[in-house]
Amino acid sequence: MAPESIMQIPDEPRTVAQGKKPRPQRPDLEKHKQEVAAVDAEIKRLRKEQDALKDKLGESDMRKGPNADKRTRLVSRLQEIRAEQNELRKSRGTVFDKQAALTASISKNTAELKAQQAKLTYKSVEEIDEVIAQKEKQIESGNLRIVEEKRLSNEVSGLRRTKKLVEQAAKLQQKIDSDLAELANVDAQLGDTNAQALSDEYETLQRELDGLKALQEQGQHTRRQVQNELSRTLKALDGARDKKRAMQDDFRQQNNAFFQWRQEERRRAAQEEKQRRLQELREKRLAQAQEQREEAEIPAFQAEISSCDTLIAFLAGLQPVATGNGSSKSENSTRPSSAAENSRSADANAHVPAGMVAVRKPENDDTYFAGTPKHKKKHGRKDKQNGAKSDVLKLPLTVAESLLQLQVAIPTSAAGIPATIEKLTAQKQQYVQSQPQATAENKKKAEERIAKLMAELEVDEKIAA
Repeated sequence: MAPESIMQIPDEPRTVAQGKKPRPQRPDLEKHKQEVAAVDAEIKRLRKEQDALKDKLGESDMRKGPNADKRTRLVSRLQEIRAEQNELRKSRGTVFDKQAALTASISKNTAELKAQQAKLTYKSVEEIDEVIAQKEKQIESGNLRIVEEKRLSNEVSGLRRTKKLVEQAAKLQQKIDSDLAELANVDAQLGDTNAQALSDEYETLQRELDGLKALQEQGQHTRRQVQNELSRTLKALDGARDKKRAMQDDFRQQNNAFFQWRQEERRRAAQEEKQRRLQELREKRLAQAQEQREEAEIPAFQAEISSCDTLIAFLAGLQPVATGNGSSKSENSTRPSSAAENSRSADANAHVPAGMVAVRKPENDDTYFAGTPKHKKKHGRKDKQNGAKSDVLKLPLTVAESLLQLQVAIPTSAAGIPATIEKLTAQKQQYVQSQPQATAENKKKAEERIAKLMAELEVDEKIAA
């Protein structure tokens, strides 16, 4: 016999699918292409700008070109003039030394003055004093915010420092003018010699050389600007390339994550559907087993035995009541007809099982079964009208059907009721005697069917696993 545990249906399936993961956002391919195209256009523009800056940087190199050759020639001629002047100094002694000292002082101070003036925005002390007065007037007005007052105060402090530099430049200019005047006197002393011509040529060449130096300094300044701009361009180009790589990597990661999620979702859905079908099959097989077991637990022939009891009780209620003596009979015959009918109705109900009621057939009720031909109805009505008792037995249709199912002949009159009851009693006894064996056989067959269902279920679960 199969164990009782096979009839216990579990509340949950054996395998629970994993939780559903959130759906990742699928990247927009067209949008990604547009973004990459925009970055490519930016990279192309930066490359063109890089090439242009490289060309400009090559042009700003002062170590090459015609100016470099001219500077070489000027330096060479100045060196020759210095050599000739040294020879004159040896012959003229102190005058040349003074002239050389003045010339050197003038050149040095002139270069220093140019350097200072290049750094100064303002050319005179009066101009600086005017700007300082304007800014101090704005500060004293009290209409400015603290931040603006602080900024103007810092500007005034810077202007005062600049004023000192302008004053120093003015003093330096005075010193240059004084040296020039003194140099003029020395040159006058040497005017009748070749020294003046050499000095004039030297100054001319030096001015040309200073001009070339200024151009070189300007070229170096321009070159530094170009180099800074080129560095910014290279940095922007590297940033654009990094941005492109990051965009491509991000798109690839999002795309891979989406397709991986979709594959996992399909596998999860297939697994859930597989488990759902398996669970439905399991529940169906277990329900069938439970139903067959419950049916097998019902005693065999229980419906037939109950039907026999019901029919016996019903037919027994339809038999005439037995009389004890003559006086009783006479007393019963002298009772009103309504009392007799009530007494017979009460006896009939006493033998009907619980839940059933023996009812009297109405005259025109088609649900009753009569065992006599139709042509006798007229005589029956006539006899009833005359007070005589009819011998025709009329049964409900359900009672007749139950007798036919039990293969018992339907009584056609009250006289046939005892024989029918006897047949029903014998039939019931036969059912009762056969009930234990039939019930055991039903249980055995049910357990065999249950075992087969369980074996089929186990095979299905192994196939689905």
